[in-house]
Amino acid sequence: MAVLITGGTGFIGVNIAEELADEGQEVILLARKPPLPEVTDSLEQRKGKTIFFKGDILDPDSLDQVIRTYAVDTIIHSAVITPDDEREKNESKMIAQVNYMGSIEVLEAAKRAQVQKVLYLSSGSVYGDASYGDPWLSEESTFPRPNALYGINKFAGERAAVRYREIFDMNIIVGRVGGVFGPWERYTGVRDTLSGPFFATRFAVLGETAVLPRPGCKDWVYSRDIAKSAAAMLAADTLSYDVYNLSSGYVWTVAEWCEKLKEAFPSFDYRIADSDHEANIDLFEVKDRNPLLIDRLKDDVGYTPIFDLDRSFSDYMEWIEGTTKFWVNPS
Repeated sequence: MAVLITGGTGFIGVNIAEELADEGQEVILLARKPPLPEVTDSLEQRKGKTIFFKGDILDPDSLDQVIRTYAVDTIIHSAVITPDDEREKNESKMIAQVNYMGSIEVLEAAKRAQVQKVLYLSSGSVYGDASYGDPWLSEESTFPRPNALYGINKFAGERAAVRYREIFDMNIIVGRVGGVFGPWERYTGVRDTLSGPFFATRFAVLGETAVLPRPGCKDWVYSRDIAKSAAAMLAADTLSYDVYNLSSGYVWTVAEWCEKLKEAFPSFDYRIADSDHEANIDLFEVKDRNPLLIDRLKDDVGYTPIFDLDRSFSDYMEWIEGTTKFWVNPS
């Protein structure tokens, strides 16, 4: 039996694949593009077997084939387009097709094959206009009001997932991923809204100055914590809820990250912009959203995030030292 990760060669998909392979599981990476050589090298060092399957979530035959061929019993659906404003204007239909209809195709394939468990990875972006009211954004009391196509599609996808769970008696759970950053984040062609810590780290490696529009305060969550959270959700025999916030619980700023970068890279510097047009880092929000409450993750799933500012910085620097600079190249 195997775990299928859609979008498995992307940022979050690779992190989850590493975690599951470390546990000795067989992991199938479904994606349109093969993994980078660096990803292949990393996965080959782990206990579990990892297989790449070239396919498209919009193609039901492709989904049926991969599930049947590898006896898939669990699906993590992480394939997504994360658009910026320009892509949202130019490729609105494609974004909706991939982010919403792609999710429906995955759910349908899981239903046909009677897959045992599906984890739908949604996003903290679903909170949208509701992101600035409650001090902590709760699955229970903060009702999402998405205000961009990405959040709208993700919210529609998670509501569809919950409905499939109800009417088809499927084991489907939803994880709303927070402001994620960390190893394997890179320019992929479908991920436009790269994180503040990524941009700052890239400038540090290149020896350039980062100019922030504001300090950038958020409950930034390290990608390895997202992977461990996902693995814990899959391992749980029973869960009490259908939706879980997946974040860190640690609130810090990109400016604090930059201070640590200055210690590690003497040629790097940063400052806060005097005006918005002066900034060379985009935080992709008008203002910083409030942090995600993760009590359900800790109390019901049984996972408490371990990567605070210091630990995530240390691990990220170790990853940077052990890989090539492929991730700084925007092409």
